[in-house]
Amino acid sequence: MAVLLMSGCAGGGSSGSGQRAGVDLDNPDESQEQWKEDTPPAPPAYDMARLIDLDTPVGADVKVGIDPKTITIDPTSGVVRFVVVARGSAAVNAMYEGIRCPTGEFRIYARQVRGQPWSQVQDSGWRSIKKQTGALLRHPYQLAEGGICDGTTTTSTVDQMIYLLRSKQLRPDWYQ
Repeated sequence: MAVLLMSGCAGGGSSGSGQRAGVDLDNPDESQEQWKEDTPPAPPAYDMARLIDLDTPVGADVKVGIDPKTITIDPTSGVVRFVVVARGSAAVNAMYEGIRCPTGEFRIYARQVRGQPWSQVQDSGWRSIKKQTGALLRHPYQLAEGGICDGTTTTSTVDQMIYLLRSKQLRPDWYQ
């Protein structure tokens, strides 16, 4: 029996395992099937000066960042909502998005071209974070594994999310 217990602990969930806070996209929480989303609030105001930049491929012409002051956790639905901003030489575009950690999914609620009003995205359903490719589409995965999610659960507080997103270090012991 001791061997079985030890083998169950060998999966890497211990402190110092080298894992980041992230989504186990291969094992989403199947109990979320009956979940229903609340009505999302209007997109919050964002500030380019506060952006936390995400890693982009070498040579990429576009930088993507999240404004930490826009991150919210809906207490009823568990959805984490935020504004990300993509900045290139020719344009600046913002997106109001949400992530569901238990299912490893994201969705876009609204888009904005800098200087223009927000426009709602019609028929933007929940999509798998894992199946997104390309430099501009991988940011939901980077945000989830970088601090918004802790496995298939939502990181406890917005302050912890911001700390993890800024630090880009291994997750702290408070998750163990």
